[in-house]
Amino acid sequence: MRSPMKHLLLLLLCLFYIALPAQENEQVIKALKQHINTSENGKKLKWMDSLSNYVYFDTNRNPDSILAETIDFAVQLDSLNIAMYQLSNRMDFLNNNEGKPEKALREYKRLSQKAALLQNKGTKAKLFLNIGDSYYYIKEYETAVKYYDTTQVFAKQANEERLLGLAKMYKAGTQSQMGHFAESSQGLQESIKIFKRLKDTFNIISAKNSLSILYSQNGFYEEAQKERDEAIAFAKAIKSYSQLISFYANAATDAKKQNKPKRRIENLLLAKKASDSSMHASFYNPILLSHLSIAYAQQDSITLAETYLKKLEKTIAGTQNQRNKELHIEALKDYWFAKKNYKKALQYGKEHLTINRNSSNFENIMTAEKFLADVYEAQNNDAQAYRHFKAYENIKDSISNVQKAKGLSYYQTLYETEKRDSKIEAQQKDIALLDAENRLKNHWMLFGSLGMLGAFAGVLLYRSRTAAKKRQKLQERFSQDLIKAQEDERTRVARELHDSVGQKLMLLTKKTKNTGDAAMESLAGNTLEELRSISRGLHPASLEKLGVTKAIETMINEVDANTNIFFTNEIENIDGDLTPDQALHLYRIVQEVLNNMVKHAEAKAASVSIHKKGKTIEAFIKDNGNGFEYSEKLNNGESLGMKTLLERAKIIHSKLTIQSAHLKGTSVLLEIPT
Repeated sequence: MRSPMKHLLLLLLCLFYIALPAQENEQVIKALKQHINTSENGKKLKWMDSLSNYVYFDTNRNPDSILAETIDFAVQLDSLNIAMYQLSNRMDFLNNNEGKPEKALREYKRLSQKAALLQNKGTKAKLFLNIGDSYYYIKEYETAVKYYDTTQVFAKQANEERLLGLAKMYKAGTQSQMGHFAESSQGLQESIKIFKRLKDTFNIISAKNSLSILYSQNGFYEEAQKERDEAIAFAKAIKSYSQLISFYANAATDAKKQNKPKRRIENLLLAKKASDSSMHASFYNPILLSHLSIAYAQQDSITLAETYLKKLEKTIAGTQNQRNKELHIEALKDYWFAKKNYKKALQYGKEHLTINRNSSNFENIMTAEKFLADVYEAQNNDAQAYRHFKAYENIKDSISNVQKAKGLSYYQTLYETEKRDSKIEAQQKDIALLDAENRLKNHWMLFGSLGMLGAFAGVLLYRSRTAAKKRQKLQERFSQDLIKAQEDERTRVARELHDSVGQKLMLLTKKTKNTGDAAMESLAGNTLEELRSISRGLHPASLEKLGVTKAIETMINEVDANTNIFFTNEIENIDGDLTPDQALHLYRIVQEVLNNMVKHAEAKAASVSIHKKGKTIEAFIKDNGNGFEYSEKLNNGESLGMKTLLERAKIIHSKLTIQSAHLKGTSVLLEIPT
């Protein structure tokens, strides 16, 4: 990723100036700048690259300007590897130090055509990892996951295990935000294995912290605290202040969920202390000051709430990034509510809800709805209070309860399995110890003990394999139950939107036509159409109205009309041959395959055929696109979409066959027994 010459130049300079600790940074930087000023072209770029790396990795100075200059000069000399390597460093700085992911993405998009020409797989992996981080910070979680997946591909090709571990860990954290708890847990466990192989203590701690967050998200607060306490001890030992900030902040969140305000504030203060000792105080302090102001306001400690609010305003003065604006709004709403200025509390509460509705963080949306319900209740506006409280309860019931109930069962199983395995391991050690003691007493007893031990080992091996099969079945059952629960919930939410909110919006649309206000009429109409679109996305009503045959034909025609793919289809009428469950999963499987085709295949032509063959219905989909190595993706766990297809097929007791190869297209055959 970086040439030996660059390492040598930087190492010589560092060794030369190591005798001057007080002036080391400035002397090294001065020497590097002198070399830059007296060199040209390629040599100048090498010195600029060394200076960028030194300032970025080894000092507390702001590296943004030298990184930007190095990137532009490298592009000018067509040195793509240096340009993209330093671009990834700059994106990392903008994401994690400056809190400016939007600017980081603008810089990438400015150079995206150059990035497409890059050949170095390791540099590509590093760059895509930071692009994923940018999308994570702006809460475009699905896009972030795609870039983390791409990072894993290039990291494997470059044999960059650390980048592979980071991509798995960051993807798992993103999936946790999306509510995909099972996939998140698996990804974290995989990343921990990689970091243990590399003896990377820092990232082992980070992954364990994420695991503790997963436990707390599902209500296992004691287990979360245990994981966190172990990680805190490691972090203190290596003085990893940035990680300590995260640990204490997460502990504060758990304390809030458990209604322990004193412990919540104690942990926030510890996080603030760690932040002040870290190199990234400018990034973390606005978050912590906002949370401290909110915590004190919710405890009616208005003076302290105001103190931290003023500190927040002083800290973010002159900054323009969206994150700091959101933190300020969130603090203001609770401050004014504590001051009983309900007009201002309502103003900032509405802004806070609008911001969170644009994200997929359901806990934040629920909190925002609950806050508005409290404000309206304080104003004696019972109708509005009830409306927001009902929205809060609906979101909580329809999303949080379904996901968390499944997650609880899943993690409880993992937790009990871990305890059982630990117990078995302890028993094995005890048996080995007793065997060693008995060997000294009686030679014949030794052979008897060994025979018993062999029998026990055989039984243990059998039980271990049986337990593994049971765990696999449990995971499959969990996945299938989760899919069923999601479909049921989608259907329920879609019907509620249509029957309740939809009817009211339709009435509102009719009334606005009589007002003569064209803008209001347009807004009402657009809102109604958007609601209908969301409802259709949640549950395909055409299945019930038109039947599965016509619904699939309509879907194919829509894809045909809105893409450059040429479709042919031969679909027999199968409406009376499938149960409602089979029809729904057939529709979803076809939908997923077409979505993947449009997003990834770059196909020019495709065909869909559905025919009755005896007591079986065969659905066959084929395209002439890029294709992929199916077995490799499935075995490496890189395709959640494919696994979902397989689980859907299992639910309706069907056989799904996927055949694909690089540049040879893809074919999918689903055989459904009737």
